[in-house]
Amino acid sequence: MKTKPLEYQSNSEHTIICHNTTALKASHPEVRKLKRHSAAQSAHGNKIWRSSFVLIDYLSTYPPELEATILEVGCGWGLTGIYLAKHYAANVTALDIDDTVEPFLRLQALENNADVTFQLGDFARLKVTDLESYDTIIGADICFWDDLVEPLYDFIKLSLSAGVNRIIIADPGRPPFWALCDIAVEHLNGEVLTRRIDKPRKTEKFILSIERK
Repeated sequence: MKTKPLEYQSNSEHTIICHNTTALKASHPEVRKLKRHSAAQSAHGNKIWRSSFVLIDYLSTYPPELEATILEVGCGWGLTGIYLAKHYAANVTALDIDDTVEPFLRLQALENNADVTFQLGDFARLKVTDLESYDTIIGADICFWDDLVEPLYDFIKLSLSAGVNRIIIADPGRPPFWALCDIAVEHLNGEVLTRRIDKPRKTEKFILSIERK
C-alpha cells in the first residue's frame, strides 16, 4: 500500500514536495526532455524559483476561499497556481508573456493532477473586463527590472478597480520590488512582511499583500 507523501520531502533526486504539491526539478528526465525540444525561456521561466515556495507557504496560512478564481501573473512553471488548484479547487489562469513555459506548466500540473489554464499575454495589456472575474491575483519574482515598477503599479490599481479583492506578490527583495512596495503601501493600503521557511528549501523572501478597501 502506498503511503501518503509528507508535507515536505524530496521523494527523489528530481522532485521536491512542498505542501503536498510536487515540484519537478530542472533535472527531472521529463523536464530535460522538454528543454531539449523547446526554445530557451525568454523571461526567466526556466525553473521553479524559491519565491514560489514561500508564496505557497504564505497561502497555506492565508488561503483563498474554495473554488476562488485566481490569476497567476508571470506564472513560469506555475507551481503556486497548481498548488491552489490542487488543494482549494481554485479556478486558476496562469498568465505569462513567454509561450515556451506552457509545456513545463502543463507537465507540473499533470504531475499534480491539477487543472490550470495557461494564457499567453502581457499583464500590462489587460483591461478591466479581463480582470473583473478574478478574486485574487498572485505573482512570484515578477518585479525584477526597474521598468516593471510603473506597469505593475498601474496593473494593481486597475485590478482593484475591476473588483479583485486581493493581490499578493512574493520577491527576494530586489530594488524594483521595494520601489513597488513603497508606492503600494502609501497609495494602495499595501502591507509588506517577511516570510521565512526552512523546508523544502531554507530561504527568506518578502510578501507584498494588497486588499481592496
